[in-house]
Amino acid sequence: MALGGETPREETSSMPQPKIAFVGFGEAARCFATHLTARIGTPMVAFCQGKINMPPYSEAFRALAAGCGVTLVGRLEDLSEADVIFSAVVVAVAAETGEAISRIVRPGSLVVDINAATPRTKKRVAEAVEARGGVFADANLMGSVDLYGAAVPLYASGSGAARFAEVFEPLGFRIEVAGPEAGTAAAVKMLRSVVTKGMEALLIEALTAATLAGVREETLRGLCASMDATTFSKFLDMCVRSDVLHAERRAVEMDGVAAGLRELGFNPLMTTATTERLRASAQLGLREEFARRSGYSADEVLDRYAHRLSGR
Repeated sequence: MALGGETPREETSSMPQPKIAFVGFGEAARCFATHLTARIGTPMVAFCQGKINMPPYSEAFRALAAGCGVTLVGRLEDLSEADVIFSAVVVAVAAETGEAISRIVRPGSLVVDINAATPRTKKRVAEAVEARGGVFADANLMGSVDLYGAAVPLYASGSGAARFAEVFEPLGFRIEVAGPEAGTAAAVKMLRSVVTKGMEALLIEALTAATLAGVREETLRGLCASMDATTFSKFLDMCVRSDVLHAERRAVEMDGVAAGLRELGFNPLMTTATTERLRASAQLGLREEFARRSGYSADEVLDRYAHRLSGR
């Protein structure tokens, strides 16, 4: 049976189920809560202290939570009996929220932090939770709940990551454990975001400019034809191996592209950043070294880049 598929509630009703709570009740939390209600029917609680949803909650928000099988509570302390607490807040308050949760956890409780926080923040919260006898899972959504629902891939690390997988995989969650150290999974999520959000920004810039120039359909066909003809892994490998040889020339070309976009009355934010990134690669001075080689891998390029940047 697929991990994301639903199992009749009777199949899990004889198993002891954890008491589950949420801090923050946005899209991901609502998705998980709705799924868990369908799978196990265990009553859940949530506390919110956001700019819009905070005690005393509106009737509309209470009804929204109830529809997900969740009862809203008025104090964070009301979650202290939970076996599992999901932290699902905005990044700006992830650290302070995690530390506040740590002050109410019981020994043995599991805190699952699904916020897109930095590795340092995840480690800081983990230390606070573990100091109170809890365990911590640095869990990161590696996709959108809009697309995957509760079956969104979760990449987790930390002292509670294995337990998180043990408890929630049988309930239909897709969890990959990266190791016992909090921050490991967050680092992968952070660097993945550099690519996924960066690609979004590049595409929006290119296609908006194409629309202004009256060539949107032609641009789309050209982009999709070349990208559909290969795999992303092959494209990535080509980008890294060619960057070391051609970054300087490409930076000059992108200067011209930026000028062309300005002629359209368009501010080339991502194009300018691309030019700067290419120049940074060229300034590492590795072109001649790799030009003399008969062959080399992307890993070798990246290792030499890191070596130069570290000053060794």
